[in-house]
Amino acid sequence: MGDEKVTAAPKGDKKNLNLNTYVWIAGAVILLIIGWFGLKALLGSFEGYRVTLVDAPKEATLGAISTFTWRIDGPPTTINHTVVYYGTVSNPGELGTEVKPEDTKYTGMVKDFANGKYDVPLQFIGNTIIDKEGKYYFRIQAQVKDKNYWSDEYTFEAKKPDYKVSLLAAPKEVPLGTMATFTWKVEGPPTTINRTVVYIGTTSTPGSLGKEVKPEDTKYTEIVKDFANGKYDIPFQFIGNIKMTTAGSYFFRAHAAILGNNYWTNEGTFEVK
Repeated sequence: MGDEKVTAAPKGDKKNLNLNTYVWIAGAVILLIIGWFGLKALLGSFEGYRVTLVDAPKEATLGAISTFTWRIDGPPTTINHTVVYYGTVSNPGELGTEVKPEDTKYTGMVKDFANGKYDVPLQFIGNTIIDKEGKYYFRIQAQVKDKNYWSDEYTFEAKKPDYKVSLLAAPKEVPLGTMATFTWKVEGPPTTINRTVVYIGTTSTPGSLGKEVKPEDTKYTEIVKDFANGKYDIPFQFIGNIKMTTAGSYFFRAHAAILGNNYWTNEGTFEVK
C-alpha cells in the first residue's frame, strides 16, 4: 500500500475540463434566455393583444376623406369597439391597458368601428374628415375584455386643399351677335362646388388674383352663367357659352369658389367685331 502512487491528470485534460465547464455554463444561460422569451411569448399568446398601424396619411386635406388602416392581433375573440383617436395635443409615452380614451387629450375619432361586433384577429379600414389645419397626433385603440390596447402615437399634418382653375380654350375673336365659347378645368382634391363661371368685362383687372379676391372686387361686369348655380363634383372640365351683343375688346378670367376661397385663372382677352 505504501508503494501506491497518485497519478496527476495531464495538463491537456484539465484544459478540456475547463472548456467543457464553460460550454455547459454558456449553454445553460442560452437555454434560460430562450425559455424566458418562449414563456413570455406563450403568455402573450393567451393574454395579450396587439394593435398595429398599417397605413395612415402623412398629410390630410381639409374637407377631404382621410383613410386609416390598422390591425388587431391576438387570440380569437369578439370585440365591440376599436377607434383611431386623434387631436392637436400629444399623449406621449406608452399607454397601458388601464388607460381609457377619456383619460387622453385626443378630441377626434375615426368612428366606423366604434360600436358593433368584430371578430379578431382582423384588419380595419376607417375614414374621417379633418376640418381644421394643424399638426395632429393619433393612436389606434381597441377595447378587449375591459382592457384598452393602444398603438404607438403617430402624427399627420392637416392642410388646406390646393385647388387650381385652368383655362383650356377661349376665343381670340368673336363675330358680333354670336356665341363665345370657353372651356376650363377645376382641379384638386375631390369635393363638390356650387359655382364656377367665366367673368367678362371691357375693363381689365390686371395682375395675379389671390384667394381672398372676390368677384365683386374686380371690374368684370358679365358672366358665362352655365354653372353659376348648382352642384358640381370636381375635378371636372366645364364648357360654357355667352352671346356677345356689343363690339369691343374684352377681358376675362375663369373663377371657382371652393371651400370659402376664390380660385382664378390668368386674365385673357378677345375681340368682338
